[in-house]
Amino acid sequence: MFEDGLNNEFEKAHDKGLRRGFDLGWSYKGRFDRTIIEDMIKTLDKQCEKCPRSGGRLKILAQKDILRQILKEIKDHPNNRENITFGSW
Repeated sequence: MFEDGLNNEFEKAHDKGLRRGFDLGWSYKGRFDRTIIEDMIKTLDKQCEKCPRSGGRLKILAQKDILRQILKEIKDHPNNRENITFGSW
């Protein structure tokens, strides 16, 4: 892969990261996914405030609870490599 005679540090670092199971775009995607879920929770908060019926509120609260559980699962997943620092290379 590096037989072209060029010293390409980025490619070497990226290749090393991939061998560790870490893609350089992982943390950006994780942040993006969490932002979408957090925005949906905020939308449900607004809907809950406007909902006059207790049955509708319970449905919205259940949806919010599920989304919070998903956020926790994403954060605590064993394959989540967001906290890897570049200094550890």
